[in-house]
Amino acid sequence: MKKLLGLAAVLAFAGVGATEFMVECDAFPKPDGFVIEYMGKASGGKYLRMTKKNVETTARVALPETGDYFVWVRDFSFAGNSRKAIVLLNDKKAGTFGDKKLADGVTAPAWNWTRSPLKAHLEAGELKITLKALSDYARFDTIILTTDENYKPEGSVDDVAELEVFE
Repeated sequence: MKKLLGLAAVLAFAGVGATEFMVECDAFPKPDGFVIEYMGKASGGKYLRMTKKNVETTARVALPETGDYFVWVRDFSFAGNSRKAIVLLNDKKAGTFGDKKLADGVTAPAWNWTRSPLKAHLEAGELKITLKALSDYARFDTIILTTDENYKPEGSVDDVAELEVFE
């Protein structure tokens, strides 16, 4: 039997013809090399930190709609070029996220949203999301999948439907 983790799944639609779904990274399984840490500015006050390189964790969610999705990740950056991880969707690379140059006026370290330059065609049904650490100390808070190419997470993302992680 599948064990449900995280908050209850809610389906919602944002914008005309556009859909956004959110997955909280702290709901991923935590094998050796992954820990939950707490920080008030993280979504729900906690986030997932990778403590070793070359480790991975996989969550499965029920994606309700087929579509071409863009991937946003809220990561914690020290404005360097380390602390990175790859996000894979159904075993296909969606992007590399983590430390990077921050926007003008943003002081490191800081939470920030990063969009993958890649678009992923995803079928409705079970979606496998894998986080693979390329280095120690990558920190991920939230992943958003959206069909809106112009969507940009700003401030609170409480209006985005959360997908429940299951094993």
